[in-house]
Amino acid sequence: MTIYRKIAGVGTASRRPGSYEFSAANVSSRSVGCDLDPVITIDHFHIRAPMFAPHPHAGFSAVTYRFEDGEGEFINRDSLGDRVVAHPGAVIWTVTGRGVMHEEYPAVRGQLSHGLQIFVNLPAAEKLQAPRLLFVDGPEVPVRELEGVRVRVGTGSSGGVSGKLDAPGDVALLDATLEPGATFEEAFAADRSVLAYVIKGSCLIGGEDRRLGALEAASFAEGKGVVRLRATAEGAQVVCVAGRPLREPAVSHGPFVMNTEQQIVEAVQRFRAGGMGSLTSENSH
Repeated sequence: MTIYRKIAGVGTASRRPGSYEFSAANVSSRSVGCDLDPVITIDHFHIRAPMFAPHPHAGFSAVTYRFEDGEGEFINRDSLGDRVVAHPGAVIWTVTGRGVMHEEYPAVRGQLSHGLQIFVNLPAAEKLQAPRLLFVDGPEVPVRELEGVRVRVGTGSSGGVSGKLDAPGDVALLDATLEPGATFEEAFAADRSVLAYVIKGSCLIGGEDRRLGALEAASFAEGKGVVRLRATAEGAQVVCVAGRPLREPAVSHGPFVMNTEQQIVEAVQRFRAGGMGSLTSENSH
């Protein structure tokens, strides 16, 4: 008899005021109703123009995942000297560590980039390490094919198919597209929390067959058992993020997430002193 993971919380992404050039819906512990550790927050975005000047990050991983339905190229730059050109389907994983300046934007104004920006917390031992960039372009992301199901393995593994990025904390990022009525099951390690977020369509989740529609998310409790997704008659696209909860104190201040107030003060001082490098925008905002 199959044991299914229990659902810990369910909620709807919170839509933020937006425009044709930029809109986002946010998934957080507040919207889902339970702790998402090690995930801090997720922004589901649609962007067609440069919107944000270069800005700092420290203490977590800033992950940009582009969906395949996006258009054109997406530029990601940082103060380490990295400049990557990401095509639809790409995974851009910036491990911010002790701090880095960052900028990203569509290469051509008016072309849509559709994706997720996921902030994943770093353990205390890694918060002050040197920042680094991990990247795999869209066409290079491994794919697992099942009956009625296609799974893009951004990081982690699924059914013996492994992602090409060695993500901190062994975090898994799976993008599953299910045909109408198809079922996808994944037995994540028992010590992982799992978040499932529906991009489009709808599905029934877990042993309870709880229905989730577009922009709805469910968190699954740790423990042995399978995470099950079964598409309804309209089919579904669902992203699953799985990671080992850190269970460490977290203090956030704007773009910085540390373990103590003193570390936040030091991060601000480091930024103001130029310790996170410098980055001049390629765009006029």
